Amino acid sequence: MMLLDYLKWRNDVNFSVASFNDIDNVILSYLSYMDFGELFQEHDKIYSIEEAFDLFCEKHSLEDIRKNGQFTQRVPLLLEEMVCGDRFKGTRLGYYKDVLDKEKIKQFAAVTFLLSDGTNYISFRGTDGTITGWKEDFLMSCMSDTEGAKEAVCYLNNVSTFLEGNLMIGGHSKGGNFAMYASIFCNELIKDRIVKIYNNDGPGFRDEIINSQEYKKILPRISSIVPQTSIIGQVLSNDGEQKIVKSNAIGIFQHDAMTWEVTKDKFVSSEMDAFSNFVKVALGAWLEKIDDETRESVVSTVFSMIEETGAETFSEFGGSLFKNTGIIIEGLVKLPKSKRNELTTALSSLVQISGKTAFNKIPKIPIK
Repeated sequence: MMLLDYLKWRNDVNFSVASFNDIDNVILSYLSYMDFGELFQEHDKIYSIEEAFDLFCEKHSLEDIRKNGQFTQRVPLLLEEMVCGDRFKGTRLGYYKDVLDKEKIKQFAAVTFLLSDGTNYISFRGTDGTITGWKEDFLMSCMSDTEGAKEAVCYLNNVSTFLEGNLMIGGHSKGGNFAMYASIFCNELIKDRIVKIYNNDGPGFRDEIINSQEYKKILPRISSIVPQTSIIGQVLSNDGEQKIVKSNAIGIFQHDAMTWEVTKDKFVSSEMDAFSNFVKVALGAWLEKIDDETRESVVSTVFSMIEETGAETFSEFGGSLFKNTGIIIEGLVKLPKSKRNELTTALSSLVQISGKTAFNKIPKIPIK
């Protein structure tokens, strides 16, 4: 059973009978991938989930999504099930904000859900398909506070003034990182209202945040949920509780939470596989070897070549893959020698460290 099965099976059980659980969290974190901005004319208005669903259906075909939707494109199918039962009956949503700034390298979106039991769930969107969004992701390795992370703090501080009661903060992928970051650096009065912070297969932090008193204060409230093959969720450090769940997908596709397996009220537990541990060790060793200035320079160089293609999203980039690959190769040739050497050295270092990590994990056979 997956998320959609859970909603079909448990949709008649409201929160007064069975309290909010990890699966409900993932569902709400995933809904932040929907573009509510195109649906809501009044962004300050609070909408019921039924109103949001009706507005969506006026503009989009659910049948087309069922046939052709991939990854987060299928999120509206969750909303379709939510409006059919009692579990999320009475849930409202609002305070939607969506910011994409190429110059500042910021990709941010968030929405707040007001549940029928009085709890508020603030949901931060993960990485979308934009080039800017992915560039911001890579910059996390060389800076503690990306523009999107700082926006998350402002959003939490602002929205919380309009909300009463306890707060749950969550997100998937980069959204999970934003959820933690906002909870760490928000105003103290708001921090005291936070009862749970969910990081759903999102990256962690650099050491300066992990070692900070602000992080240690909210650490007991952090819950990280990752599939057994977790790649994004193993990037950087996070000391919070980690729950490993089973997925019916393979490799990187396990990042899609709609492939995570559930029972009637919890995820099917699993163990971290060897590849996840390999990624964590190899990537950690590589990042330790490269200083912040070099990391930022490599990221900027790579994405400047991608941006030369004129593509705004990776979908657009893939649509003209042959042409865009040629543009990148041309850009690589035109790079100053120092930049080319920097790129090749970083890549060679990653290959070497990955090889050593893999070799060290091969069981040693005693020679008799």
